[in-house]
Amino acid sequence: MGKYIYRYKYLPDMVGIKGVVELGTIKFTHPSEFNDPFDCMPSSKFGSFANLRERNPNLYAAWAAQFGSPAQRLMGMEQSKRILRERIESGELLKRLLEQASVLSLSKIPDSILMWSHYSDFHRGAVVEFKIPIDNRMISLNSGYRELIALDVDYTETRPILEFSGAKADGAETLRQLFLAKSHHWAYEQESRVIKRLGGSGIFEYNHEFLHSVIVGAKSDSYHEVRECVAAASVSIGRKVEIFKAEFDRSAYAIKIPGFRPKKDIPQLVR
Repeated sequence: MGKYIYRYKYLPDMVGIKGVVELGTIKFTHPSEFNDPFDCMPSSKFGSFANLRERNPNLYAAWAAQFGSPAQRLMGMEQSKRILRERIESGELLKRLLEQASVLSLSKIPDSILMWSHYSDFHRGAVVEFKIPIDNRMISLNSGYRELIALDVDYTETRPILEFSGAKADGAETLRQLFLAKSHHWAYEQESRVIKRLGGSGIFEYNHEFLHSVIVGAKSDSYHEVRECVAAASVSIGRKVEIFKAEFDRSAYAIKIPGFRPKKDIPQLVR
């Protein structure tokens, strides 16, 4: 039996809905455009480079190869560390690390009142459901963005500290600190992220087969237009894509989606 994760994209208008549903394209956003000023902005720290030859022989060799005599090497490496410290403290290094990156934000829930209000034009947009297979694949930070492998955000009360030092780099931990740590104030979003490390932001194709269903907002007047997109997608994919219409619960602060079956998530295979 196949294993899947289900993730949801809140969309505000027909431009985005048509792109995701009918055309098989989706928008990745650069961190500079996020509404949280601390998002992808860990605190940066200049760490220790003592005993660099023993701690990180490859980095030492790369630095040492740039200089001639031992005296030049010592002076050159000290100058390199000063430049590195300046770039860290000015924020230039962090900016460079994020320069070519972009993120696709998804959610683990399709019925958040706040999410519908903030990201789906006050319930006039739609939510797209993706059914993402994870059989025989390890979820990792290096997974291709087209496959929509989404990694869960960690919500914390303390801001992550990204330390630049002579220690051997842990790429997975660095990417986690850069892209997967957010303030606990945003925990209601239950966000998962697809990280695209190169190529910048923009609209890109994704694996259209992962499109599973579409939920039209309770205040939307575009149901028939969305249904046409869903019908076109069903033909393109070769199977039926379901469509649902959200409603406001009459007796509780809640969103109802008649006919929609909630899915239970499974633990991620790798963090």
